[in-house]
Amino acid sequence: MPEPVSRTVGRLAVPPPLPPAVYGRPPSRKLPFPLDQPECVMFARGRHAIWHGVRALALQPDAVVLVPAYHCGTEIEALLRAGVRCRFYEASDSLAPDEDELTGLLDERVVALYLIHYLGFPQDIHRWRRWCDARGLLLIEDAAQGWFGTIDGRPMGSFGDISIFTFYKTLGVPDGAAVLPRDRFAPPPRRGALRVGTVGIRHAEWLLSRSALLTGVEDRLRSEVRRVHRGVDPAMSSYRLGDPDTPPARSTRFLLPRLVDPALAERRRTSYRRLLDEFGDQVARPFARLSDGACPWAFMIDVHHKRGFMDRLLRHRIRALDFWSEPHPSLPAEQFPRACSLRDRFVGLPVHQELRERDLARLGPAIRDALDHGCRT
Repeated sequence: MPEPVSRTVGRLAVPPPLPPAVYGRPPSRKLPFPLDQPECVMFARGRHAIWHGVRALALQPDAVVLVPAYHCGTEIEALLRAGVRCRFYEASDSLAPDEDELTGLLDERVVALYLIHYLGFPQDIHRWRRWCDARGLLLIEDAAQGWFGTIDGRPMGSFGDISIFTFYKTLGVPDGAAVLPRDRFAPPPRRGALRVGTVGIRHAEWLLSRSALLTGVEDRLRSEVRRVHRGVDPAMSSYRLGDPDTPPARSTRFLLPRLVDPALAERRRTSYRRLLDEFGDQVARPFARLSDGACPWAFMIDVHHKRGFMDRLLRHRIRALDFWSEPHPSLPAEQFPRACSLRDRFVGLPVHQELRERDLARLGPAIRDALDHGCRT
């Protein structure tokens, strides 16, 4: 008989929840990079930032961008909708591009390299900046998971010809993303929605992480999420561009200055080190070392039987992230076996700044229990 799901502790997840005390905090007088840059333009979602950034480059209709086969999918959809073609590269075991592979993909139509700082772990950006410059290529720097990360003291995302950021992945805001373009352009003139319902969901997630008594709220929260997504084509729900001119919510603009914290990156790093000390032999190889400047977005476990591992964690009320399990439909997946393997094995766990000591103390035994039930690599 299956063991009952624990109802004695709060629920933990990878996305950070929104603390109710935020309204008592004064807004920061100085916003962090890239919000402090005059060229920075904000949108609702990262895909909108990519679309606008690429369109601002005024590329030819047959322009080709080299993009990683291991991707989320939304960036691919945004690139295609912006009018460029994607040529995929497999990358190495460390998720860094392979120079020989990239060289073999070059022709006169290739105009840019798309580089992802996976999970906020920095790529060798200096190397790829030089590689692009030597070939007259643009560098598109995706720091969507790397806000607050640094490379040699410079902010992650400050090296590209265009750079992409998402704020809702790092903070519990309803939405919010930005593009830092090479040439300044005007933001959409529309005013953002208030998004009160999403703010309420983020607050409910914070309460759920701290109380096991709100199981009814959790059920209603899941019902509301299903209602919001009802009617969306399941095959493309993760990739839909939507209206690229959608500005960030007014609630996001209000909350961001009250949530930014210079200590945020170090709190995430502290949580990551703790899990790394205990599960270093099980962590996904590209993330087995906490590199200087990394602002980890999640702790990535490499497991067999991914679904069984995640289901076991749910018994401990830990909602793991099925990380990038489906590629964009335009990817010929059979040609990229390494990316396919990563999608089958990688599971993300929380390290966000709202975790408490008692939350971290729960994670270790829960992960060990899930691994001991036949899910180790």
